[in-house]
Amino acid sequence: MRSTLTLTALALSLAAGSAVASDLLVTGESGVINTIDLTTGEVGSLPGVTEAVLSTAVHAGKLYMGTFDSEIVVFDLDTNTIDTRFALPEDATAIAWDGFNLAAGTASGSVYYINHETGEIVDSIDNVGTDITAIGVDAGGLFVGGQSTLAMRSHIGQTNFQFFAACGSMINSMAFGPQTMYLGGTAFFGADAGTIYKFDKFVGGVNYSGTFGVSNDASATLEFNGMLYVGGSDGTLLEVDPGTGEVFRQFAVGPAVHGITPTNGIVACPADYDISGQLDVFDVFTFLELFNAQLPAGDTNGDSTFDIFDVTTFLDRYNAGCE
Repeated sequence: MRSTLTLTALALSLAAGSAVASDLLVTGESGVINTIDLTTGEVGSLPGVTEAVLSTAVHAGKLYMGTFDSEIVVFDLDTNTIDTRFALPEDATAIAWDGFNLAAGTASGSVYYINHETGEIVDSIDNVGTDITAIGVDAGGLFVGGQSTLAMRSHIGQTNFQFFAACGSMINSMAFGPQTMYLGGTAFFGADAGTIYKFDKFVGGVNYSGTFGVSNDASATLEFNGMLYVGGSDGTLLEVDPGTGEVFRQFAVGPAVHGITPTNGIVACPADYDISGQLDVFDVFTFLELFNAQLPAGDTNGDSTFDIFDVTTFLDRYNAGCE
């Protein structure tokens, strides 16, 4: 959705919504792109088989999958065919769409910013302060996490990653809800069961707001429609109440899940502060609260000063849409 409204007008009018996807795509080392119908619980698959997948992101009808051959395979969700592939210097252990480029993290702690149409590496960072096994976009920030147990944050479009949160596990995955950051991981490498740690996503720190255990290693996570979906290296996908940790359903999707994403739409975009998949007045209100509280997500241009330039940066990202 796009708008050229002023901030005042935005705060006074609700943006029109769009239909929310009801299905998930699940990828992993099986090479199969699994589909899940959340209404019926049916597990299926898209035609064709790709190679084993390490990481997944979706943008504008294309599924981007990092492989063990240091490539990103681009799968067209309209035609169910491989569109193209890009070569990288390293395996992309985590991928996200940051609103401008694909951001691919690696085990060495590098981040590559990639033009999603040409595959050109437009920028890169050698070391963000942790290895990278998880990556996510939320409230104007790009987050990475690793087996170091650390989660780091940088303002989108910048390269100065700083400490944001730490948990008691090696981080295998991360996800974001309207108010919560979820870090999923295991106490040691190869553990069968994991833990989900919950943080205030606007504050971070070392004091998490809650935890719950899961029966797999939380190799991939996604919050979607009020539920948390937790994939594991054992091929299971759990549908979990994010408040209590209660498991409602379990799906068998094949070995070593490494990616979960909505079939339609992206997980988040820079101005989608409440992770609704659309831009509306609630994103504006959330930004204003963060700006007034002088929290990192309110400093949209990353200059450590809260001023009109943060407002104009937010407006630019809002007007760019969430597609």
